[in-house]
Amino acid sequence: MPFSLLSAFWLVSFLFIMSPGMDWAYAITAGSTSRRVLPAVSGMVLGHGLIILLAAAGLGSLIRTTPFALPAITICGALYLLWLGIGQLRAKAVLPGTMQAASGPSLHWLARDVTVSLFNPKVMMIIMAILPQFLRPTSPLGTCWQISCLGLIHCLTCLCVYLAVGYGAHWLLSSRPRMAGLVSRLSGCSMTGIALLLLGETVARQM
Repeated sequence: MPFSLLSAFWLVSFLFIMSPGMDWAYAITAGSTSRRVLPAVSGMVLGHGLIILLAAAGLGSLIRTTPFALPAITICGALYLLWLGIGQLRAKAVLPGTMQAASGPSLHWLARDVTVSLFNPKVMMIIMAILPQFLRPTSPLGTCWQISCLGLIHCLTCLCVYLAVGYGAHWLLSSRPRMAGLVSRLSGCSMTGIALLLLGETVARQM
């Protein structure tokens, strides 16, 4: 695959990843303790990887040709994010001095963030709708290998950005402990607001 094609896809992928959404909100939430960031980010990237594998297996074409597939995925993701956001708003803020005790099992965060990515419409859009536009039928690489190559670029970019967001939030809370409550509420409000916006847009498009 030509370097110009790979760099163009990376730029598009980077711009999508840099747009705040449920992934950013959840990375910031995980940043309330450094022990949560790595499993949380790993879960999100793993979710991206699973979607890429499904796209390579041909699920992307099926979703694009099924009218209600993407709206159904969006609604499920929005409801799940709404549940997480309400839970975040109801939870007590975690102060840096008590982060280790409140971190919870790493596998718990890993599983939750895999689910966040699987139902994230932004992830579905870039992998199922935008990535196929960068495939070249005349390339010596097969379609499956092209999707895997572009998907790897996307996942590595996600890993870098989400780690920066999560550990950046942790550094901010560690240096300014009184902001823990504010960040916790903002994260909960962000997840709840994004969920309601996704639900509203999806319902409006179907009417």
